[in-house]
Amino acid sequence: MSKTSRSFLPLLLCLAGCEPAGTNAALVPEEWIDEDLAQEAVLRGGSFCEQSWTLEHEVVLADGAVLRVTERFTPAAALRFPRRAVVMLPGTLVTGDMYDLDADPQTRLNALDEVAEAGFFAYAVTYEGYPGSSLPEDGADVTTDRSLLHVAEIVERIRSARGVPRVDLFGTSFGASLSVGLAGTQSPIPTWHIGRVAVQAMVYESVTPLFEAVFFSPEVLALFESAPNGYIETDPSAYGLILAGADPAAAELGFSTFPDVYATGPTLAGFDLPVVPAEHGVRPLLQLWGDADPITPLEDVQALAADYGGPHELRILPGAGHAPYIGDPDTVDAVYGEMFEFFDYGPSYYLACEPAVESLP
Repeated sequence: MSKTSRSFLPLLLCLAGCEPAGTNAALVPEEWIDEDLAQEAVLRGGSFCEQSWTLEHEVVLADGAVLRVTERFTPAAALRFPRRAVVMLPGTLVTGDMYDLDADPQTRLNALDEVAEAGFFAYAVTYEGYPGSSLPEDGADVTTDRSLLHVAEIVERIRSARGVPRVDLFGTSFGASLSVGLAGTQSPIPTWHIGRVAVQAMVYESVTPLFEAVFFSPEVLALFESAPNGYIETDPSAYGLILAGADPAAAELGFSTFPDVYATGPTLAGFDLPVVPAEHGVRPLLQLWGDADPITPLEDVQALAADYGGPHELRILPGAGHAPYIGDPDTVDAVYGEMFEFFDYGPSYYLACEPAVESLP
């Protein structure tokens, strides 16, 4: 595996988004590029068009919070017009690494890989109070409104840094709710800055009786509310229902890597549904739901569809669980087929390096 040189990586970043020639001022904010990380940027494959870059950013936000954001892209994203980006927002009690599972590439369990190889700048966000991002004194202070402001700022920074007119969103669970918030009239940023939104594993108004008994109980609520300094340590048992129906390799990775110490705020938000009202939504929304989901029932999916204020499409995935994008091969194919088709709005032109055909529907 070869590595980028310090002279070559800025060239590709400049293709991704720079000021006009002669200004010598890249649009990429200084804190988005760490020279040591740039030196270690990942190159995969043999030819230029097959290469993939991964950058780990520590993004300092306006209120002082620092979010860990993983970025992955190929030359196709830099050489595409108009440029496109997908921001992936995870659920509670997991980091952005849920979209970056270190699994066999043949299994297609790595969402960052799939999105980057389809010609998008791909981003996975880890919330404030979660491992790798800054930790406020009280983890209960990581409210929905605060997280919404943070991810809105991330979207705006990406638009500027990479020259992307509209950013698409892929949200899971709590991240799905934030995506709906960004796509609506109550968004902290202009709604036209968002292209389209794909959500899965979203809990809107209700959960299954099983999940209510196991997790949405008064005892669990009391546990989170009494957690010292608003932080709670998880163990593998917390992820059983989330990973039900997942590919065995993905489940093994999840059980071993997700347990950690997390701010309670994002999870506490789920005890007061809906986290974000759907009637304010205006951007086109694709909802993916597995009919074997042990957490989200069909009536909840239907409630979101009925309440959503903008265009809404529902795709039911037979046999899929709560996290279909890390499910069996047929389910994964269906997830990316539906999502990339939904995100295929408006023409795209490539100066070179079109995405691999197998990554598209």
